Amino acid sequence: MSKLSLVYFSGYGHTKKEAEAVQAGAAAVPGVSATLTAVDGEGNVPEALWAELAAADGIIFGAPTYMGTVPWQYKKFLDATSKPWFTQQWKDKLATGFTDSATMNGDKLSTLH
Repeated sequence: MSKLSLVYFSGYGHTKKEAEAVQAGAAAVPGVSATLTAVDGEGNVPEALWAELAAADGIIFGAPTYMGTVPWQYKKFLDATSKPWFTQQWKDKLATGFTDSATMNGDKLSTLH
């Protein structure tokens, strides 16, 4: 069975709805399980998430676009991923991401980069 871990931040609830839809879509694929974890309003994640991310076959990142980039809460989480990234704990994992914003523009592509 393939395990996906979806980590998201949602300031107003829109990204949470998207994350739930992504999780449901992934879980609908036979042989795939997908867990959902929210970054809280202070940019923190449960300590158990790090072990879950290490064990996952793929990681899905989700955050809204605020002023052309991710919110500070999500950036705090992303900065905390430097240790697993530097030690190559996530080498060979599939990774993807999604974002949303209140308008059709908003430079969502820069957020995904």
